[in-house]
Amino acid sequence: MRQLITRAALPVLALAIALIVLRVISWPLWEGVEPLARTVFMTTILILLGLALTGSALAPDRTRHRNLIAWVSISAAACSVAVLDRDYADWQYQDIWGAAPVEAASARRSPGGVQLDDGAIVLARQFDGHFYIDTEINGTEVNFLIDTGATGVALTLDDARRVGIRTDRLEFSIQTSTAAGRSMAAAVEIRTLDLPGRTFERVPALVMSGGERSLLGMTVLERFDVIEIRRDQLVLRSE
Repeated sequence: MRQLITRAALPVLALAIALIVLRVISWPLWEGVEPLARTVFMTTILILLGLALTGSALAPDRTRHRNLIAWVSISAAACSVAVLDRDYADWQYQDIWGAAPVEAASARRSPGGVQLDDGAIVLARQFDGHFYIDTEINGTEVNFLIDTGATGVALTLDDARRVGIRTDRLEFSIQTSTAAGRSMAAAVEIRTLDLPGRTFERVPALVMSGGERSLLGMTVLERFDVIEIRRDQLVLRSE
């Protein structure tokens, strides 16, 4: 068995590198492949590289190319792990965001008041004294309450379902405290969050098990250079 693994080390390494090269040169074609299939493909390559590395380790010191196989296997594995990490992240994202976005007939809305002024976002204070902003997530419009006291972005269960999150697959293990009281939340990542005139990528967010309003907190607001309240207007501006 030991001799078999040792002799197969070089052919297995060559096969693994050929598969990596195939993946790289055909990268655009892989966008349409299911993330799970991509993850399995890269995992298979890592297994082959592991076998090649094991074969080089079992080979006698005098064996030709022993060290070369080992270092090439390690280098190829480092590249493969980077690709696998991306594929696995896409798989996890699809698993959570796999539902089709739906527009709730009874979605709560707030009056408008958003306008662009020289690249700035200007929000009008509403009758309840708060500021609201319309955003777009996964092609679905979500109305957020601006909350400078909130550390991050928080989605209600209804809004999370509307943008396509499979809330039944979330793990509500994070304890949060809001004006409505204490509740549990689950962490998600928003790939793109569109505001009027601005787009933010890879925004960490929480899905709250309770709460009546989705909140836009400092993880997004701090990306603006200026946050200013002028009488009944809130101005968000990037210098």
